[in-house]
Amino acid sequence: MKNLMTALATGLVMAGHSALADAGDLLAEIVTDPVRDCKAGWNENMPLIAWGADGVIAYANGSSLENSGGLLGDAGLPLSLTVEDNFASQLSSYLSCETPYLRGTLGMLASAAPVTEFDPRTEQIVFFKHSFSAGDGIVAAEGIQRIGDLSGKRIAIQANGPHVDFVGRILSDGGLSFDDVEIVWVGDLTGDGDTPTAAISEGRADAAAVILPDARFLTSGGNVGTGAEGSIRGATILISTQEAASVIGDYISVRADYFDANRDQVQQMVNVLFKAEEEMRDFMADSGDPRQSEMASLMADEFLGGLPIEEGVFLWQDAITDGWAGNAGHFADPNEARRFDVLLEEVNVALRGADRLDAPANLITAGWDFSQLAEGLNDLQDRQIAAFNPEAAAAAVQRLRRTGQLDANTKIDFEVYFEPDSTDFPIVLYADDFQEILRLASTYSGAIITVEGHSDPLHFLRREQEGADNAELRAIRTSTQNLSMDRAIAVVDALAIFAGDSGIRMNRDQFTVDGVGISNPQHNPPNTEAEWRENMRVVFRVLTVQAEATTFSPLSGG
Repeated sequence: MKNLMTALATGLVMAGHSALADAGDLLAEIVTDPVRDCKAGWNENMPLIAWGADGVIAYANGSSLENSGGLLGDAGLPLSLTVEDNFASQLSSYLSCETPYLRGTLGMLASAAPVTEFDPRTEQIVFFKHSFSAGDGIVAAEGIQRIGDLSGKRIAIQANGPHVDFVGRILSDGGLSFDDVEIVWVGDLTGDGDTPTAAISEGRADAAAVILPDARFLTSGGNVGTGAEGSIRGATILISTQEAASVIGDYISVRADYFDANRDQVQQMVNVLFKAEEEMRDFMADSGDPRQSEMASLMADEFLGGLPIEEGVFLWQDAITDGWAGNAGHFADPNEARRFDVLLEEVNVALRGADRLDAPANLITAGWDFSQLAEGLNDLQDRQIAAFNPEAAAAAVQRLRRTGQLDANTKIDFEVYFEPDSTDFPIVLYADDFQEILRLASTYSGAIITVEGHSDPLHFLRREQEGADNAELRAIRTSTQNLSMDRAIAVVDALAIFAGDSGIRMNRDQFTVDGVGISNPQHNPPNTEAEWRENMRVVFRVLTVQAEATTFSPLSGG
């Protein structure tokens, strides 16, 4: 997620921190600073992290870390920005009110709750959502193709970093939990230190949660690692946030005492950031706009330690920025599938499962009236995380099936069973199934989802045994193929009706229907009635976007 490079790697041990911090130590064991009162008035200090969406704040600040006008300067809200990727250091400054802000993923903010929530002055108010990530992944060693293959394996994760809840979500959707794996905690995210990349490269881990630049490095450009140039032979990207595009969210929280004293200014700042995001989203999609070069250069220099300018563009493209519409939906729409309370619950489950929290973090939000934050904005339309080309997606699925690669590119599957000779899916019977499918679709909003209809082969096998001629057998096979396609279409139709009735957004183009007839039964032949019924099913497959990248377009631009 965070395109941090070697030049940005920093140590954990600082003044005010535990003198000897092990990689897996909790923040409450590392950060022991006293809480100090905030000074009266506007505090200009705000931390950034090396993430493309943070460029919005720098742009609003006059395309500079130190204010040089811009939208924030014009509003009388200048900021002094510091890139601080060490979350423990951020937390120390937060407690002293050197800065009243914390900048991190929701998992990182929640992991700080045991430090921040014991004092009413430092209780976190989450007031702004930057983005979702399309720049993280899990790299797995040779032989690990599905999430379920991680059972019993070692996974390297940065402690107190952005990937703990990401791994927890992926494990859960693959039918696993943290109890089924061994976590190898490391202290750094990227660079030359104790990183997930180092752990898997050195054989201390079988899989690693990493930023995508490191994932591509380990897998020879996002393919299969050759073992050359630092890659790991046979390693692949198991899954990434290009598919799980609504899992890792980036936020800013503020101290409760500062928020209470400066609510109007913080609200005004949020409106300014919405304007900046709208403008930056437009010009970062236009290579001819000089502001793109200016901001890409700033991010490459200040965020990435002097890397080439194109790295600043890539950093921006890894972020799916939210803007006004994303924030309004996330914080204020009870029908938004990936709203704040849903993600916070997921984060709490993951952090507790990984023994990073003893009790759920109870973070609260600013409670904005978003109609008051729309002044001066031009784009208030709902934004999709991803756009799909249905024809290209269907062609990609068929190529995977023909080449025998469909199973290898299926990371999660979910089955719905139906009655014999039926193409009906009554909502009263399938509501729970539909709810779970829509949850998967919204969570893996960058993934192609195939809806695969299957039929039972018993009638075909019986007629074949009885000596039916080839013409009849071909007719039966064709009939089952058509029936399975009808069922796949019918279940998507029913799903769309259920989503509409429930007020849940559904991107129909994300779903590709396919009727496979009797070519892939679970039981061939079925020996019991239960096996016979299990053959009559629709399978939903969540496919990795790397299977056919041209079918997917992240909507981080305008």
